[in-house]
Amino acid sequence: MKILIVDDEPLVRIGIKSAIDWQAEGVEIIGEAGDGAEALRLIASEQPDVVLLDIKMPKMDGLEVLRRIKEQELPVKVVVLSSFDDFGFVKEAMKLGALDYFHKPDINDRELIGMLQNIREQLGTAPIPSQPPRATNHKEQLLSGLLYGTGIQHELSETRLKEGNIYVVLFKIKNYDKVLQRYSESSQSVLGNTVQNMVNEMVSAEREIEFVPLNERLSALLISNSELKSLLASLTRVNDIVQRISSTLKRFVNIDIVLGISDWVDRFEQVPTAYKQALQALSHHFYHPESSIFYYSHQKERSEVALEQAEVYVKQMKSALAEHAHEKFMDGLSRWENLIRTEECLDEAEVQKVYEGLLFMMDRNGSKAKTEAEEELTARGAFEDFEQMSSAYRTVFEQRLGGGANAFKGYSQLIRNILEYIEHHYQDSLSLKLFADLFQVSPNYVSRLFKEEVGQGLFDYINELRINKAKELLKDYRYKIYEVAEKVGFSNQAHFAIVFNKYTGVSPKQYRNEEG
Repeated sequence: MKILIVDDEPLVRIGIKSAIDWQAEGVEIIGEAGDGAEALRLIASEQPDVVLLDIKMPKMDGLEVLRRIKEQELPVKVVVLSSFDDFGFVKEAMKLGALDYFHKPDINDRELIGMLQNIREQLGTAPIPSQPPRATNHKEQLLSGLLYGTGIQHELSETRLKEGNIYVVLFKIKNYDKVLQRYSESSQSVLGNTVQNMVNEMVSAEREIEFVPLNERLSALLISNSELKSLLASLTRVNDIVQRISSTLKRFVNIDIVLGISDWVDRFEQVPTAYKQALQALSHHFYHPESSIFYYSHQKERSEVALEQAEVYVKQMKSALAEHAHEKFMDGLSRWENLIRTEECLDEAEVQKVYEGLLFMMDRNGSKAKTEAEEELTARGAFEDFEQMSSAYRTVFEQRLGGGANAFKGYSQLIRNILEYIEHHYQDSLSLKLFADLFQVSPNYVSRLFKEEVGQGLFDYINELRINKAKELLKDYRYKIYEVAEKVGFSNQAHFAIVFNKYTGVSPKQYRNEEG
């Protein structure tokens, strides 16, 4: 079966080409067109079986193409591509003989495969066997060698790179494991193919830039700026390119990416150093999941003092495990986590190594068999950030050690710290900025993570707690209502009355009379 793709947006065409393994489905994509006039020319010369046709295009729109196909009695099946606001055009297209239609923002592998099966039934054709995948090309091998320091530099003339103001940019898909769940098991390679094709399309018209996928999770851009003498101009160009790539992938594939950007280097032989810098910059996403771009030049150096203190806390935790002092162990764990969260003195692999070492000690000390939480920990993929890792291991530790005394089990350490702080300071003035400053994170991150883990907004939680405390105090007639308001953290009685009524349906005075 032969298919022609017609859409005026190149990235839409790339997205469709990347959506499924067309060869495996027995399909040959014989061409692409960016407008209706070009589409008609290709239909006449290439004689496709199926045309995927955008409705709105310059020069000649999809409806006019359908009219010409009908007038000329061209033997081709047409599937219309539309946006959500094109329903009137879709109805007209179906009247003109279109077989089916897709909303472009919602096209997925299942819909495309279903469409192919439907057309095959009508054409009486069957899929051909899939071909083996294409081997990595020579240029990709050259670029990988350049990054890792194993390449042959005189062959780099085959690339578009030149010496002078060279940057390495590494990027990965945010929440990769969740994104992958959008695809069926047999089509998970589509995600990588789509990203690769789209990025290649975007950089193809750029000078001095190369793209190379390194593995299913990590890709690299190498950007040289030999014609730009100013480092500011070079970095501005790099920023423009990565912002364009990031916004395009968000628009067309609905994925967010995280980027690590190196310092500049002058010569090809220095590129492996830049690659390591980009990796180190990208690693800071582990502590800052709310951010998307990390520059090596902005990263602070590891504190030797913090590293030494972290080692002290680890020794204390191991000692507590040996003594079966479970509360002492959990207290040491909190101190260690707060330190590394604030100082960022350990990378992801080092943090996980400490958690795994503590778990190994529990095994050696015979502290219970594997728990359900530990089975989940073994089965899960990579952690997205420190809070995810902390929450997962803490749950295992608490189940192994019999739960401990902590009232906020199951939450990440950051949210646990916030809940404990609220419990002891609910009568004080509380704000997102306060928690952000206390725990070295952004206010937006506090707000988002609290809602995700607790299931309600931070201030809903605080107000609910304050009102519950107020209910107890209102039963004691020694306190006037304005005194109760002050004791639970409200600055004035009027505001207290409004919030109290919101959560109970009655005023503080009515509640006192009914409960007294």
